[in-house]
Amino acid sequence: MGSNRARRHRVAARLIVAVVAGLGAAQGYAQEAAQATTTRLLVTVTRVKPEMLRRWLALQENEVVPALKKAGVEQRTVYETLLGDASEYVSVRPLESFAEFDGPDPLDRPLGAQRADQLRNELGKCTESVHRPIENRQDEFYLDPGNAPALFASRYRAMPGRSADYMRFIRAEMFPVMQRAKEEGTFSGLAVTVSGHGGESGLITLNMYYADFAPLDGPPPIAKTLGPEGTREFLVKGAGLITPLEWIVRRRVAELSF
Repeated sequence: MGSNRARRHRVAARLIVAVVAGLGAAQGYAQEAAQATTTRLLVTVTRVKPEMLRRWLALQENEVVPALKKAGVEQRTVYETLLGDASEYVSVRPLESFAEFDGPDPLDRPLGAQRADQLRNELGKCTESVHRPIENRQDEFYLDPGNAPALFASRYRAMPGRSADYMRFIRAEMFPVMQRAKEEGTFSGLAVTVSGHGGESGLITLNMYYADFAPLDGPPPIAKTLGPEGTREFLVKGAGLITPLEWIVRRRVAELSF
C-alpha cells in the first residue's frame, strides 16, 4: 500500500515537472515572438501577356509610379522574374496598416476615381493574372541590400512543428555568417520573410541580394564564408528543419522602383 502511494507521488511529481517545463517553453516562445519585430510587405505578383509587355511597362513607368509617389507611397521595388514563371513581375512595398484598405486605392487620390479606373482597365488588358499576398519580413535577420539588382529567392516549408526551431537556427547559426559574408563583400543583403494573408501558409523565403548575377555561378555565401568543413557542420545542424520548394532568380527594375 505504502509503495503504491509512493509510486503515485513520483508520477505526480513527474507530471508537475513536465507541465512546468512545458509552460516555461511556451513562455519562452511567447517572449521570442514578442521580441521579434516584423515589417508587413504587400506583394503584388503580376503575370503580363508577352505581347503587351512594352505597353504594361510604359504604363507603370509613366503613370503608375508618378501617381504612387503623389499618393505618398514612400517605397516600392519591382522585380522581373528571370528564372521561374515567364513574364512575371513582382512589386513589393511596406503596408503599414490594413486600415489602408478602408480608404480609396492609392491611384485614386492623385488621379481621381475616373482616371484611376481607366488606368486599371488599361493595365488589366496587359495582364493574365494578379495575385496579392502579404509577406512578413523578419527584421532581426534583415541586411539592407540597397538597390542591389540581382535577387536569388529560395522558398522553404518548415517541417511540422519545427518553425520556431528553424528561426532559432537562423538566429544562432545562419545570420552571423551572413553578416560576415556581407562585410566581406560576398553578397549585398538578406531578407527573411514568412507568408501571411493571401499567401500559402507556412512558407519561409530567404531573399539573397547581389551586385550582379555572376556570383550565382559559384558557391552560396554560407559555403564561401565557412569553407567545406564549416559548411558540412552547418548543414548537419540545420538538418531536418525545412523542406526546399523552389529557387527563383529575379532582377530589380530600376525604372519602376523608388
